[in-house]
Amino acid sequence: MAAASPAPVRFPAACHHCPEEASPRCIRYLRIKRCQLLVRAGRHADEVDSDESKSGRSRMFVLGMGYVGRIFAQELQKDDWILSGTCMNLEKKKKLEKCGFDMYQFDATDPDPGTLSCIKGHTHLLVSIPPDKHCGDPMLAHEELWRSSLMDGNLKWLGYLSTTSVYGDCGGAWVDEDYPASPSSESAKLRLAAEEGWLRLGRDLKVSSHVFRLGGIYGPGRRLGCRSLS
Repeated sequence: MAAASPAPVRFPAACHHCPEEASPRCIRYLRIKRCQLLVRAGRHADEVDSDESKSGRSRMFVLGMGYVGRIFAQELQKDDWILSGTCMNLEKKKKLEKCGFDMYQFDATDPDPGTLSCIKGHTHLLVSIPPDKHCGDPMLAHEELWRSSLMDGNLKWLGYLSTTSVYGDCGGAWVDEDYPASPSSESAKLRLAAEEGWLRLGRDLKVSSHVFRLGGIYGPGRRLGCRSLS
């Protein structure tokens, strides 16, 4: 597959209050966003590789199975994808394994060769680990190791979950994918550097690569009002 490094894309905010029993409007919105993600991930039936067609299943590895990564994995699981991922502690690993995920306890500052070898066998990789405020993206500090480990593997798509903070203070202006990034905070600058690093790795691996700039995380257990009261 030819390398592709399109402009970063983000999810625009739609419903700022997603209750446990989501409204029909919110559900429709989430379904649309899910479809967009799957299309971006190369899951459209007309674009499935011959090897995938024979097995009938795609394989997604989620680096950082946190709130967003877990929800994303659960949605793909409904479409019969094979899901693997990482987390930091043993308790969470056991909990996620009960959900049917193949989990690896992972230290982003010291990538385990066995985990990297496993990722190489997957068709899709989603990165959902934020930069460290002191050293930036901990995994890109080992960029050459990632490149050599994943080269000539099965990977065909790489996605990175970023944030709209990379746009900086836009003064109330409308912001879309073409709006220039101008981060003001140190954390946002680290995010932008991480975006560029993962897109660069995707180009080197010759896989389709996308950045998703998330405007906010809302959902069951993540409503701002509930969190303020708890």
